[in-house]
Amino acid sequence: MKITYEQLYRSFPIFKHLLDEQLPIRITRKLQGFVESINPHLQQIEATQAELMQKYGEETNEGVFEIAPENREKFIKELDKYLQYEIIVSWEKVAIDELGDRVSISIKELKTISYLLKDYEDVAVIG
Repeated sequence: MKITYEQLYRSFPIFKHLLDEQLPIRITRKLQGFVESINPHLQQIEATQAELMQKYGEETNEGVFEIAPENREKFIKELDKYLQYEIIVSWEKVAIDELGDRVSISIKELKTISYLLKDYEDVAVIG
C-alpha cells in the first residue's frame, strides 16, 4: 500500500494510543509489527524536520529552535513538500470490528488511520 509521509506522521500518535488499548491479540501483533516496520521512516521524518528547524530557525537560550515569522512560510513549504513523499508499506487492511469492542478512538483519529481500514466508508460521519 502507498502512503505519504504526512499520513504516517499524523497517524503515529494514534498507533501509539492503539498499542496501549486492549485490542485482540492478532490485531495487537499486527499493529506492533507495522509500527516497528515504519519506525525508520518516522526517524527520517523527525531528522528532516530537525534539519529544517536548524536551517530556518534560531536556537534560543533554552536550546529550542524557533522559526522567525519571515522564515515560517519557507519552512512550512519545504516541510510540506517533503511530507508528500510516498512510500510503500506492507499492511493488509482490517475491518473496524476487528479492533474489538473495548477500543476507544475518536472520529478524527479514525479518519486519520482510515487508510488502514477496509470498511471505514461505512462509518456514518456527521460533519
